[in-house]
Amino acid sequence: MSHRLATALLVTLTNLVITMPLQATPLKDHLWKNRVIITFSASVKEPERLALQKQMEEKACAFTDRNLVHIDLLQGSEDFDKMSQQFAVSSSGFQLLLLGKDGGVKLRSSSASLEDIFSLIDTMPMRRGEMRDDQC
Repeated sequence: MSHRLATALLVTLTNLVITMPLQATPLKDHLWKNRVIITFSASVKEPERLALQKQMEEKACAFTDRNLVHIDLLQGSEDFDKMSQQFAVSSSGFQLLLLGKDGGVKLRSSSASLEDIFSLIDTMPMRRGEMRDDQC
């Protein structure tokens, strides 16, 4: 009996440690539901930010098929400060993170190519199973 209790406690504690960073942020709502693109920009006029927004508009269906959500953070906001600290992102220029459905960082980049992001996602095991339901 005590072996089962110890095992259950260990599994519970392991799960808490693995998911703790996400539980403390708005990201917890997306865990196991969505892949998340987080962009950190020094300015609303950041060229990479604007390029990504245009790509997302042009490829909205493919974006949705991949269960993507975009969180756009601007320098000076409280969320920018919290999340840049959480993910160790520089506060200058443009940075993009892709988080998998498991909450892990799958990509860090200073450029914004949605095609590269789609290609990376399409190699992920969970995505392969989703492809049969694509609408695009």
